[in-house]
Amino acid sequence: MSLLTIVIPCYNEEENIPVFFPELLKFAKEHDFKVIAVNDGSKDATAQELEKFSGEECLQVLTHKCNRGYGGAIKSGLHAVKTEYAITIDSDGQHRLVDVLACLEKIQKSNADMVVGSRLNNESGGYRTLGKWLIRSFASSLLKLPVKDLNSGMKCYRMRETVDYIDLCPDTMAYSDCILLLLVNDHKLVAEVPIEIAPRKAGKSTIGTKTAIITLAEILNLAVLLRPLTTFCRLAALFFVLGLGWGIFIYIRARVVTSLTVMLIMLGVLSVMLGLLCEQLSQIRLANARQNRFSDNGK
Repeated sequence: MSLLTIVIPCYNEEENIPVFFPELLKFAKEHDFKVIAVNDGSKDATAQELEKFSGEECLQVLTHKCNRGYGGAIKSGLHAVKTEYAITIDSDGQHRLVDVLACLEKIQKSNADMVVGSRLNNESGGYRTLGKWLIRSFASSLLKLPVKDLNSGMKCYRMRETVDYIDLCPDTMAYSDCILLLLVNDHKLVAEVPIEIAPRKAGKSTIGTKTAIITLAEILNLAVLLRPLTTFCRLAALFFVLGLGWGIFIYIRARVVTSLTVMLIMLGVLSVMLGLLCEQLSQIRLANARQNRFSDNGK
């Protein structure tokens, strides 16, 4: 039986598929790997280009009638995996196939639940580098991260240990960040190996400012689920500091306590109370999710 499945989300990649897929499929046949390509509602000739490889026994093509997003494509691909391990790579040819073997070797030797390919020569512009730094800093404030490259597209999964977390992630580009945070939060072993990124073969990247904003919003949403009390207590601390600072400043100058000071301090108190309530709801939701996983495993 095959040991590994390579999952590739494809969206408007008609230029890259004819260049990258012959090399990919040759690599997969040499190592007895499976390949699942997910055509995520592409508007160009991606479907026709994938159809040209339909005779390849190692290739399975899944098609979304409408675009679901990067995370939605990966989730469809991973749910179709039948091998012990799976790895996600991009369809633009930037991930080197030799690094697929490095990730597989690492996950087997370390007995990790996930291995992340951390990019050494990530040549993003200053603007995108700043965005990635902000996302990582925000995520690191919630959990101690065992890897440097949080949103790498090359991730190797031990399917038995990670499949239950897939549907908790969003369908957007934030999937890459959220799946890792969920595993780390649940004390799964996550490791990393250094990889190199090749220049994009063709086409343009769809990642931009909107992607970064959506990712931050999804991580914040995940923070409220996983660390609600910590999240709201930090917000409360901000209100307390602002309220006390403003109150002391005005009292020294005018010897009065303003309504703004009282309002900020009350917002701090309400934030703590809201954090306690969300903590209870979060524990109930996570406990139910774990119980459902155990029930499914028992069946």
